Amino acid sequence: MRGLSLRALTAAFALLLTAPLSCSSAAPSLSGLGHGGASRTDILRVADDESDDRDIIRLLPPGSGSSSSAPSTPELPFPPVGGGDAVPGQGLRLSGQSIQVPIAFQPWPGQEQLAYVGIRLDGVNDPALASALGLDGEAGIFVVDTTPGAPGAQAGLRFGDFVTALDGTPITHTSEFLEAVKARTPGSQGTLTVWRVGDDATGYLSALRDLADRGSTPAMMFLARLYTNGTGVQRDAEEAVSWFKKAALAGSTNGMLLYGDALASGTGTVKDVTEAQRWIRKSAESGNVAALFRLGRMYRDGEGLMRDPLEAINLFKKAAEANYTPAMVAVGLMFEGGGGLEADHLQAVQWYKRAADLGDAEGMAALGTMYSTGRGVEKNPATAAAWYIEAAKRGQLLAIHNLAYHYDKGIGVSRDPNMAAGYIYQALERRYQFTYQQMMQNSRAWSRDFRRALQQRLAAGGYYSGSVDGAFGRTTFDAINAMVQAQ
Repeated sequence: MRGLSLRALTAAFALLLTAPLSCSSAAPSLSGLGHGGASRTDILRVADDESDDRDIIRLLPPGSGSSSSAPSTPELPFPPVGGGDAVPGQGLRLSGQSIQVPIAFQPWPGQEQLAYVGIRLDGVNDPALASALGLDGEAGIFVVDTTPGAPGAQAGLRFGDFVTALDGTPITHTSEFLEAVKARTPGSQGTLTVWRVGDDATGYLSALRDLADRGSTPAMMFLARLYTNGTGVQRDAEEAVSWFKKAALAGSTNGMLLYGDALASGTGTVKDVTEAQRWIRKSAESGNVAALFRLGRMYRDGEGLMRDPLEAINLFKKAAEANYTPAMVAVGLMFEGGGGLEADHLQAVQWYKRAADLGDAEGMAALGTMYSTGRGVEKNPATAAAWYIEAAKRGQLLAIHNLAYHYDKGIGVSRDPNMAAGYIYQALERRYQFTYQQMMQNSRAWSRDFRRALQQRLAAGGYYSGSVDGAFGRTTFDAINAMVQAQ
């Protein structure tokens, strides 16, 4: 799918707390940074004694060095909290109960020194949505599902539960829960405070749908999100779009934006770029900064509008002034040469730095690429690696891949092929296409120590049963294929 596909919202549901490197916020991208245009892929060419001297490390999003053809449209991050919404129906709330759930922290299979709970989670930090879902005070983290036989499943957690505290300490973000689990000793016990609505998943969905039918736009948007991702329900793009449309008609500016985007891509509805532009513009004029960003992309890419790089960057800057970091990254990409403006690497670095300083993983990864190549800044592998590390902590896949190579070769960091294998395994778990291609087509560019460590991880995951010798052959490639296809 192209444009702001409805799959753009799936990233938040991708957190499986089974490994210390799991992260919660990044959307998988199959084309680089996943945030900007265009038509060419810039990469760092490196070689080592075993390499066939092919390109092995992705540095920039496709086309960021050329404006000769229209850039591809990246997925739009989910609109920020509030987003200019009046949020009709905000006073409506689900009814439930807060319960105490004992849980045992088991050893992670294959790495017994690490604690493991086997829960997929999604953060809910929009106060309006949290209120509609019946949560008091700070929002909690939504249980998407559990791994069969894992501690979460044994404790009775299920889709629709919200974890609000661990041993009395409030949990408001998935990262907090991840850190709390990492700090536990395998075999130890804990108690989760859980907000539960309904007796089972069916009861939860019934209550949520009733709330939406009564006019709660936060509930409408949450239902759309569930149907988008197939979370607790069968994935259904048409049903998702119907809820986006209902929310838009009820006055939700986020609903207007996402309904407009669905019309632009033809996902779950008949494609109508003119009508899409009308809804997105209406959302932007109502103060939704994510809609300003989306409208800017339409002008940048000529999507239903005449291409106008100056209007695009004007809209991006307006959104950036409201601290919408994806817009900052978009400005940086245009100054990097993707989108019809004359390249200005110094300005690109400045915009990436603004986004990175506000915690944006895409900005961090992009800034890492600038330090890797010495464009707009003095080349500095250690600084590049430092930014990749911060982006990787937030699940940014390009940074995870590049950081793996830094660790394998000792570029700006102490050499650690085992650490590199951990990052690559994580990228493969999340089906990052560039990493998959590198492992399948260019594995000899990576050290034998790295390849041996990756085989060990594949074996621990149950995908590989061959010799752990660092020689990648049919058995190893079959294991990588099995891992990627199993996700």
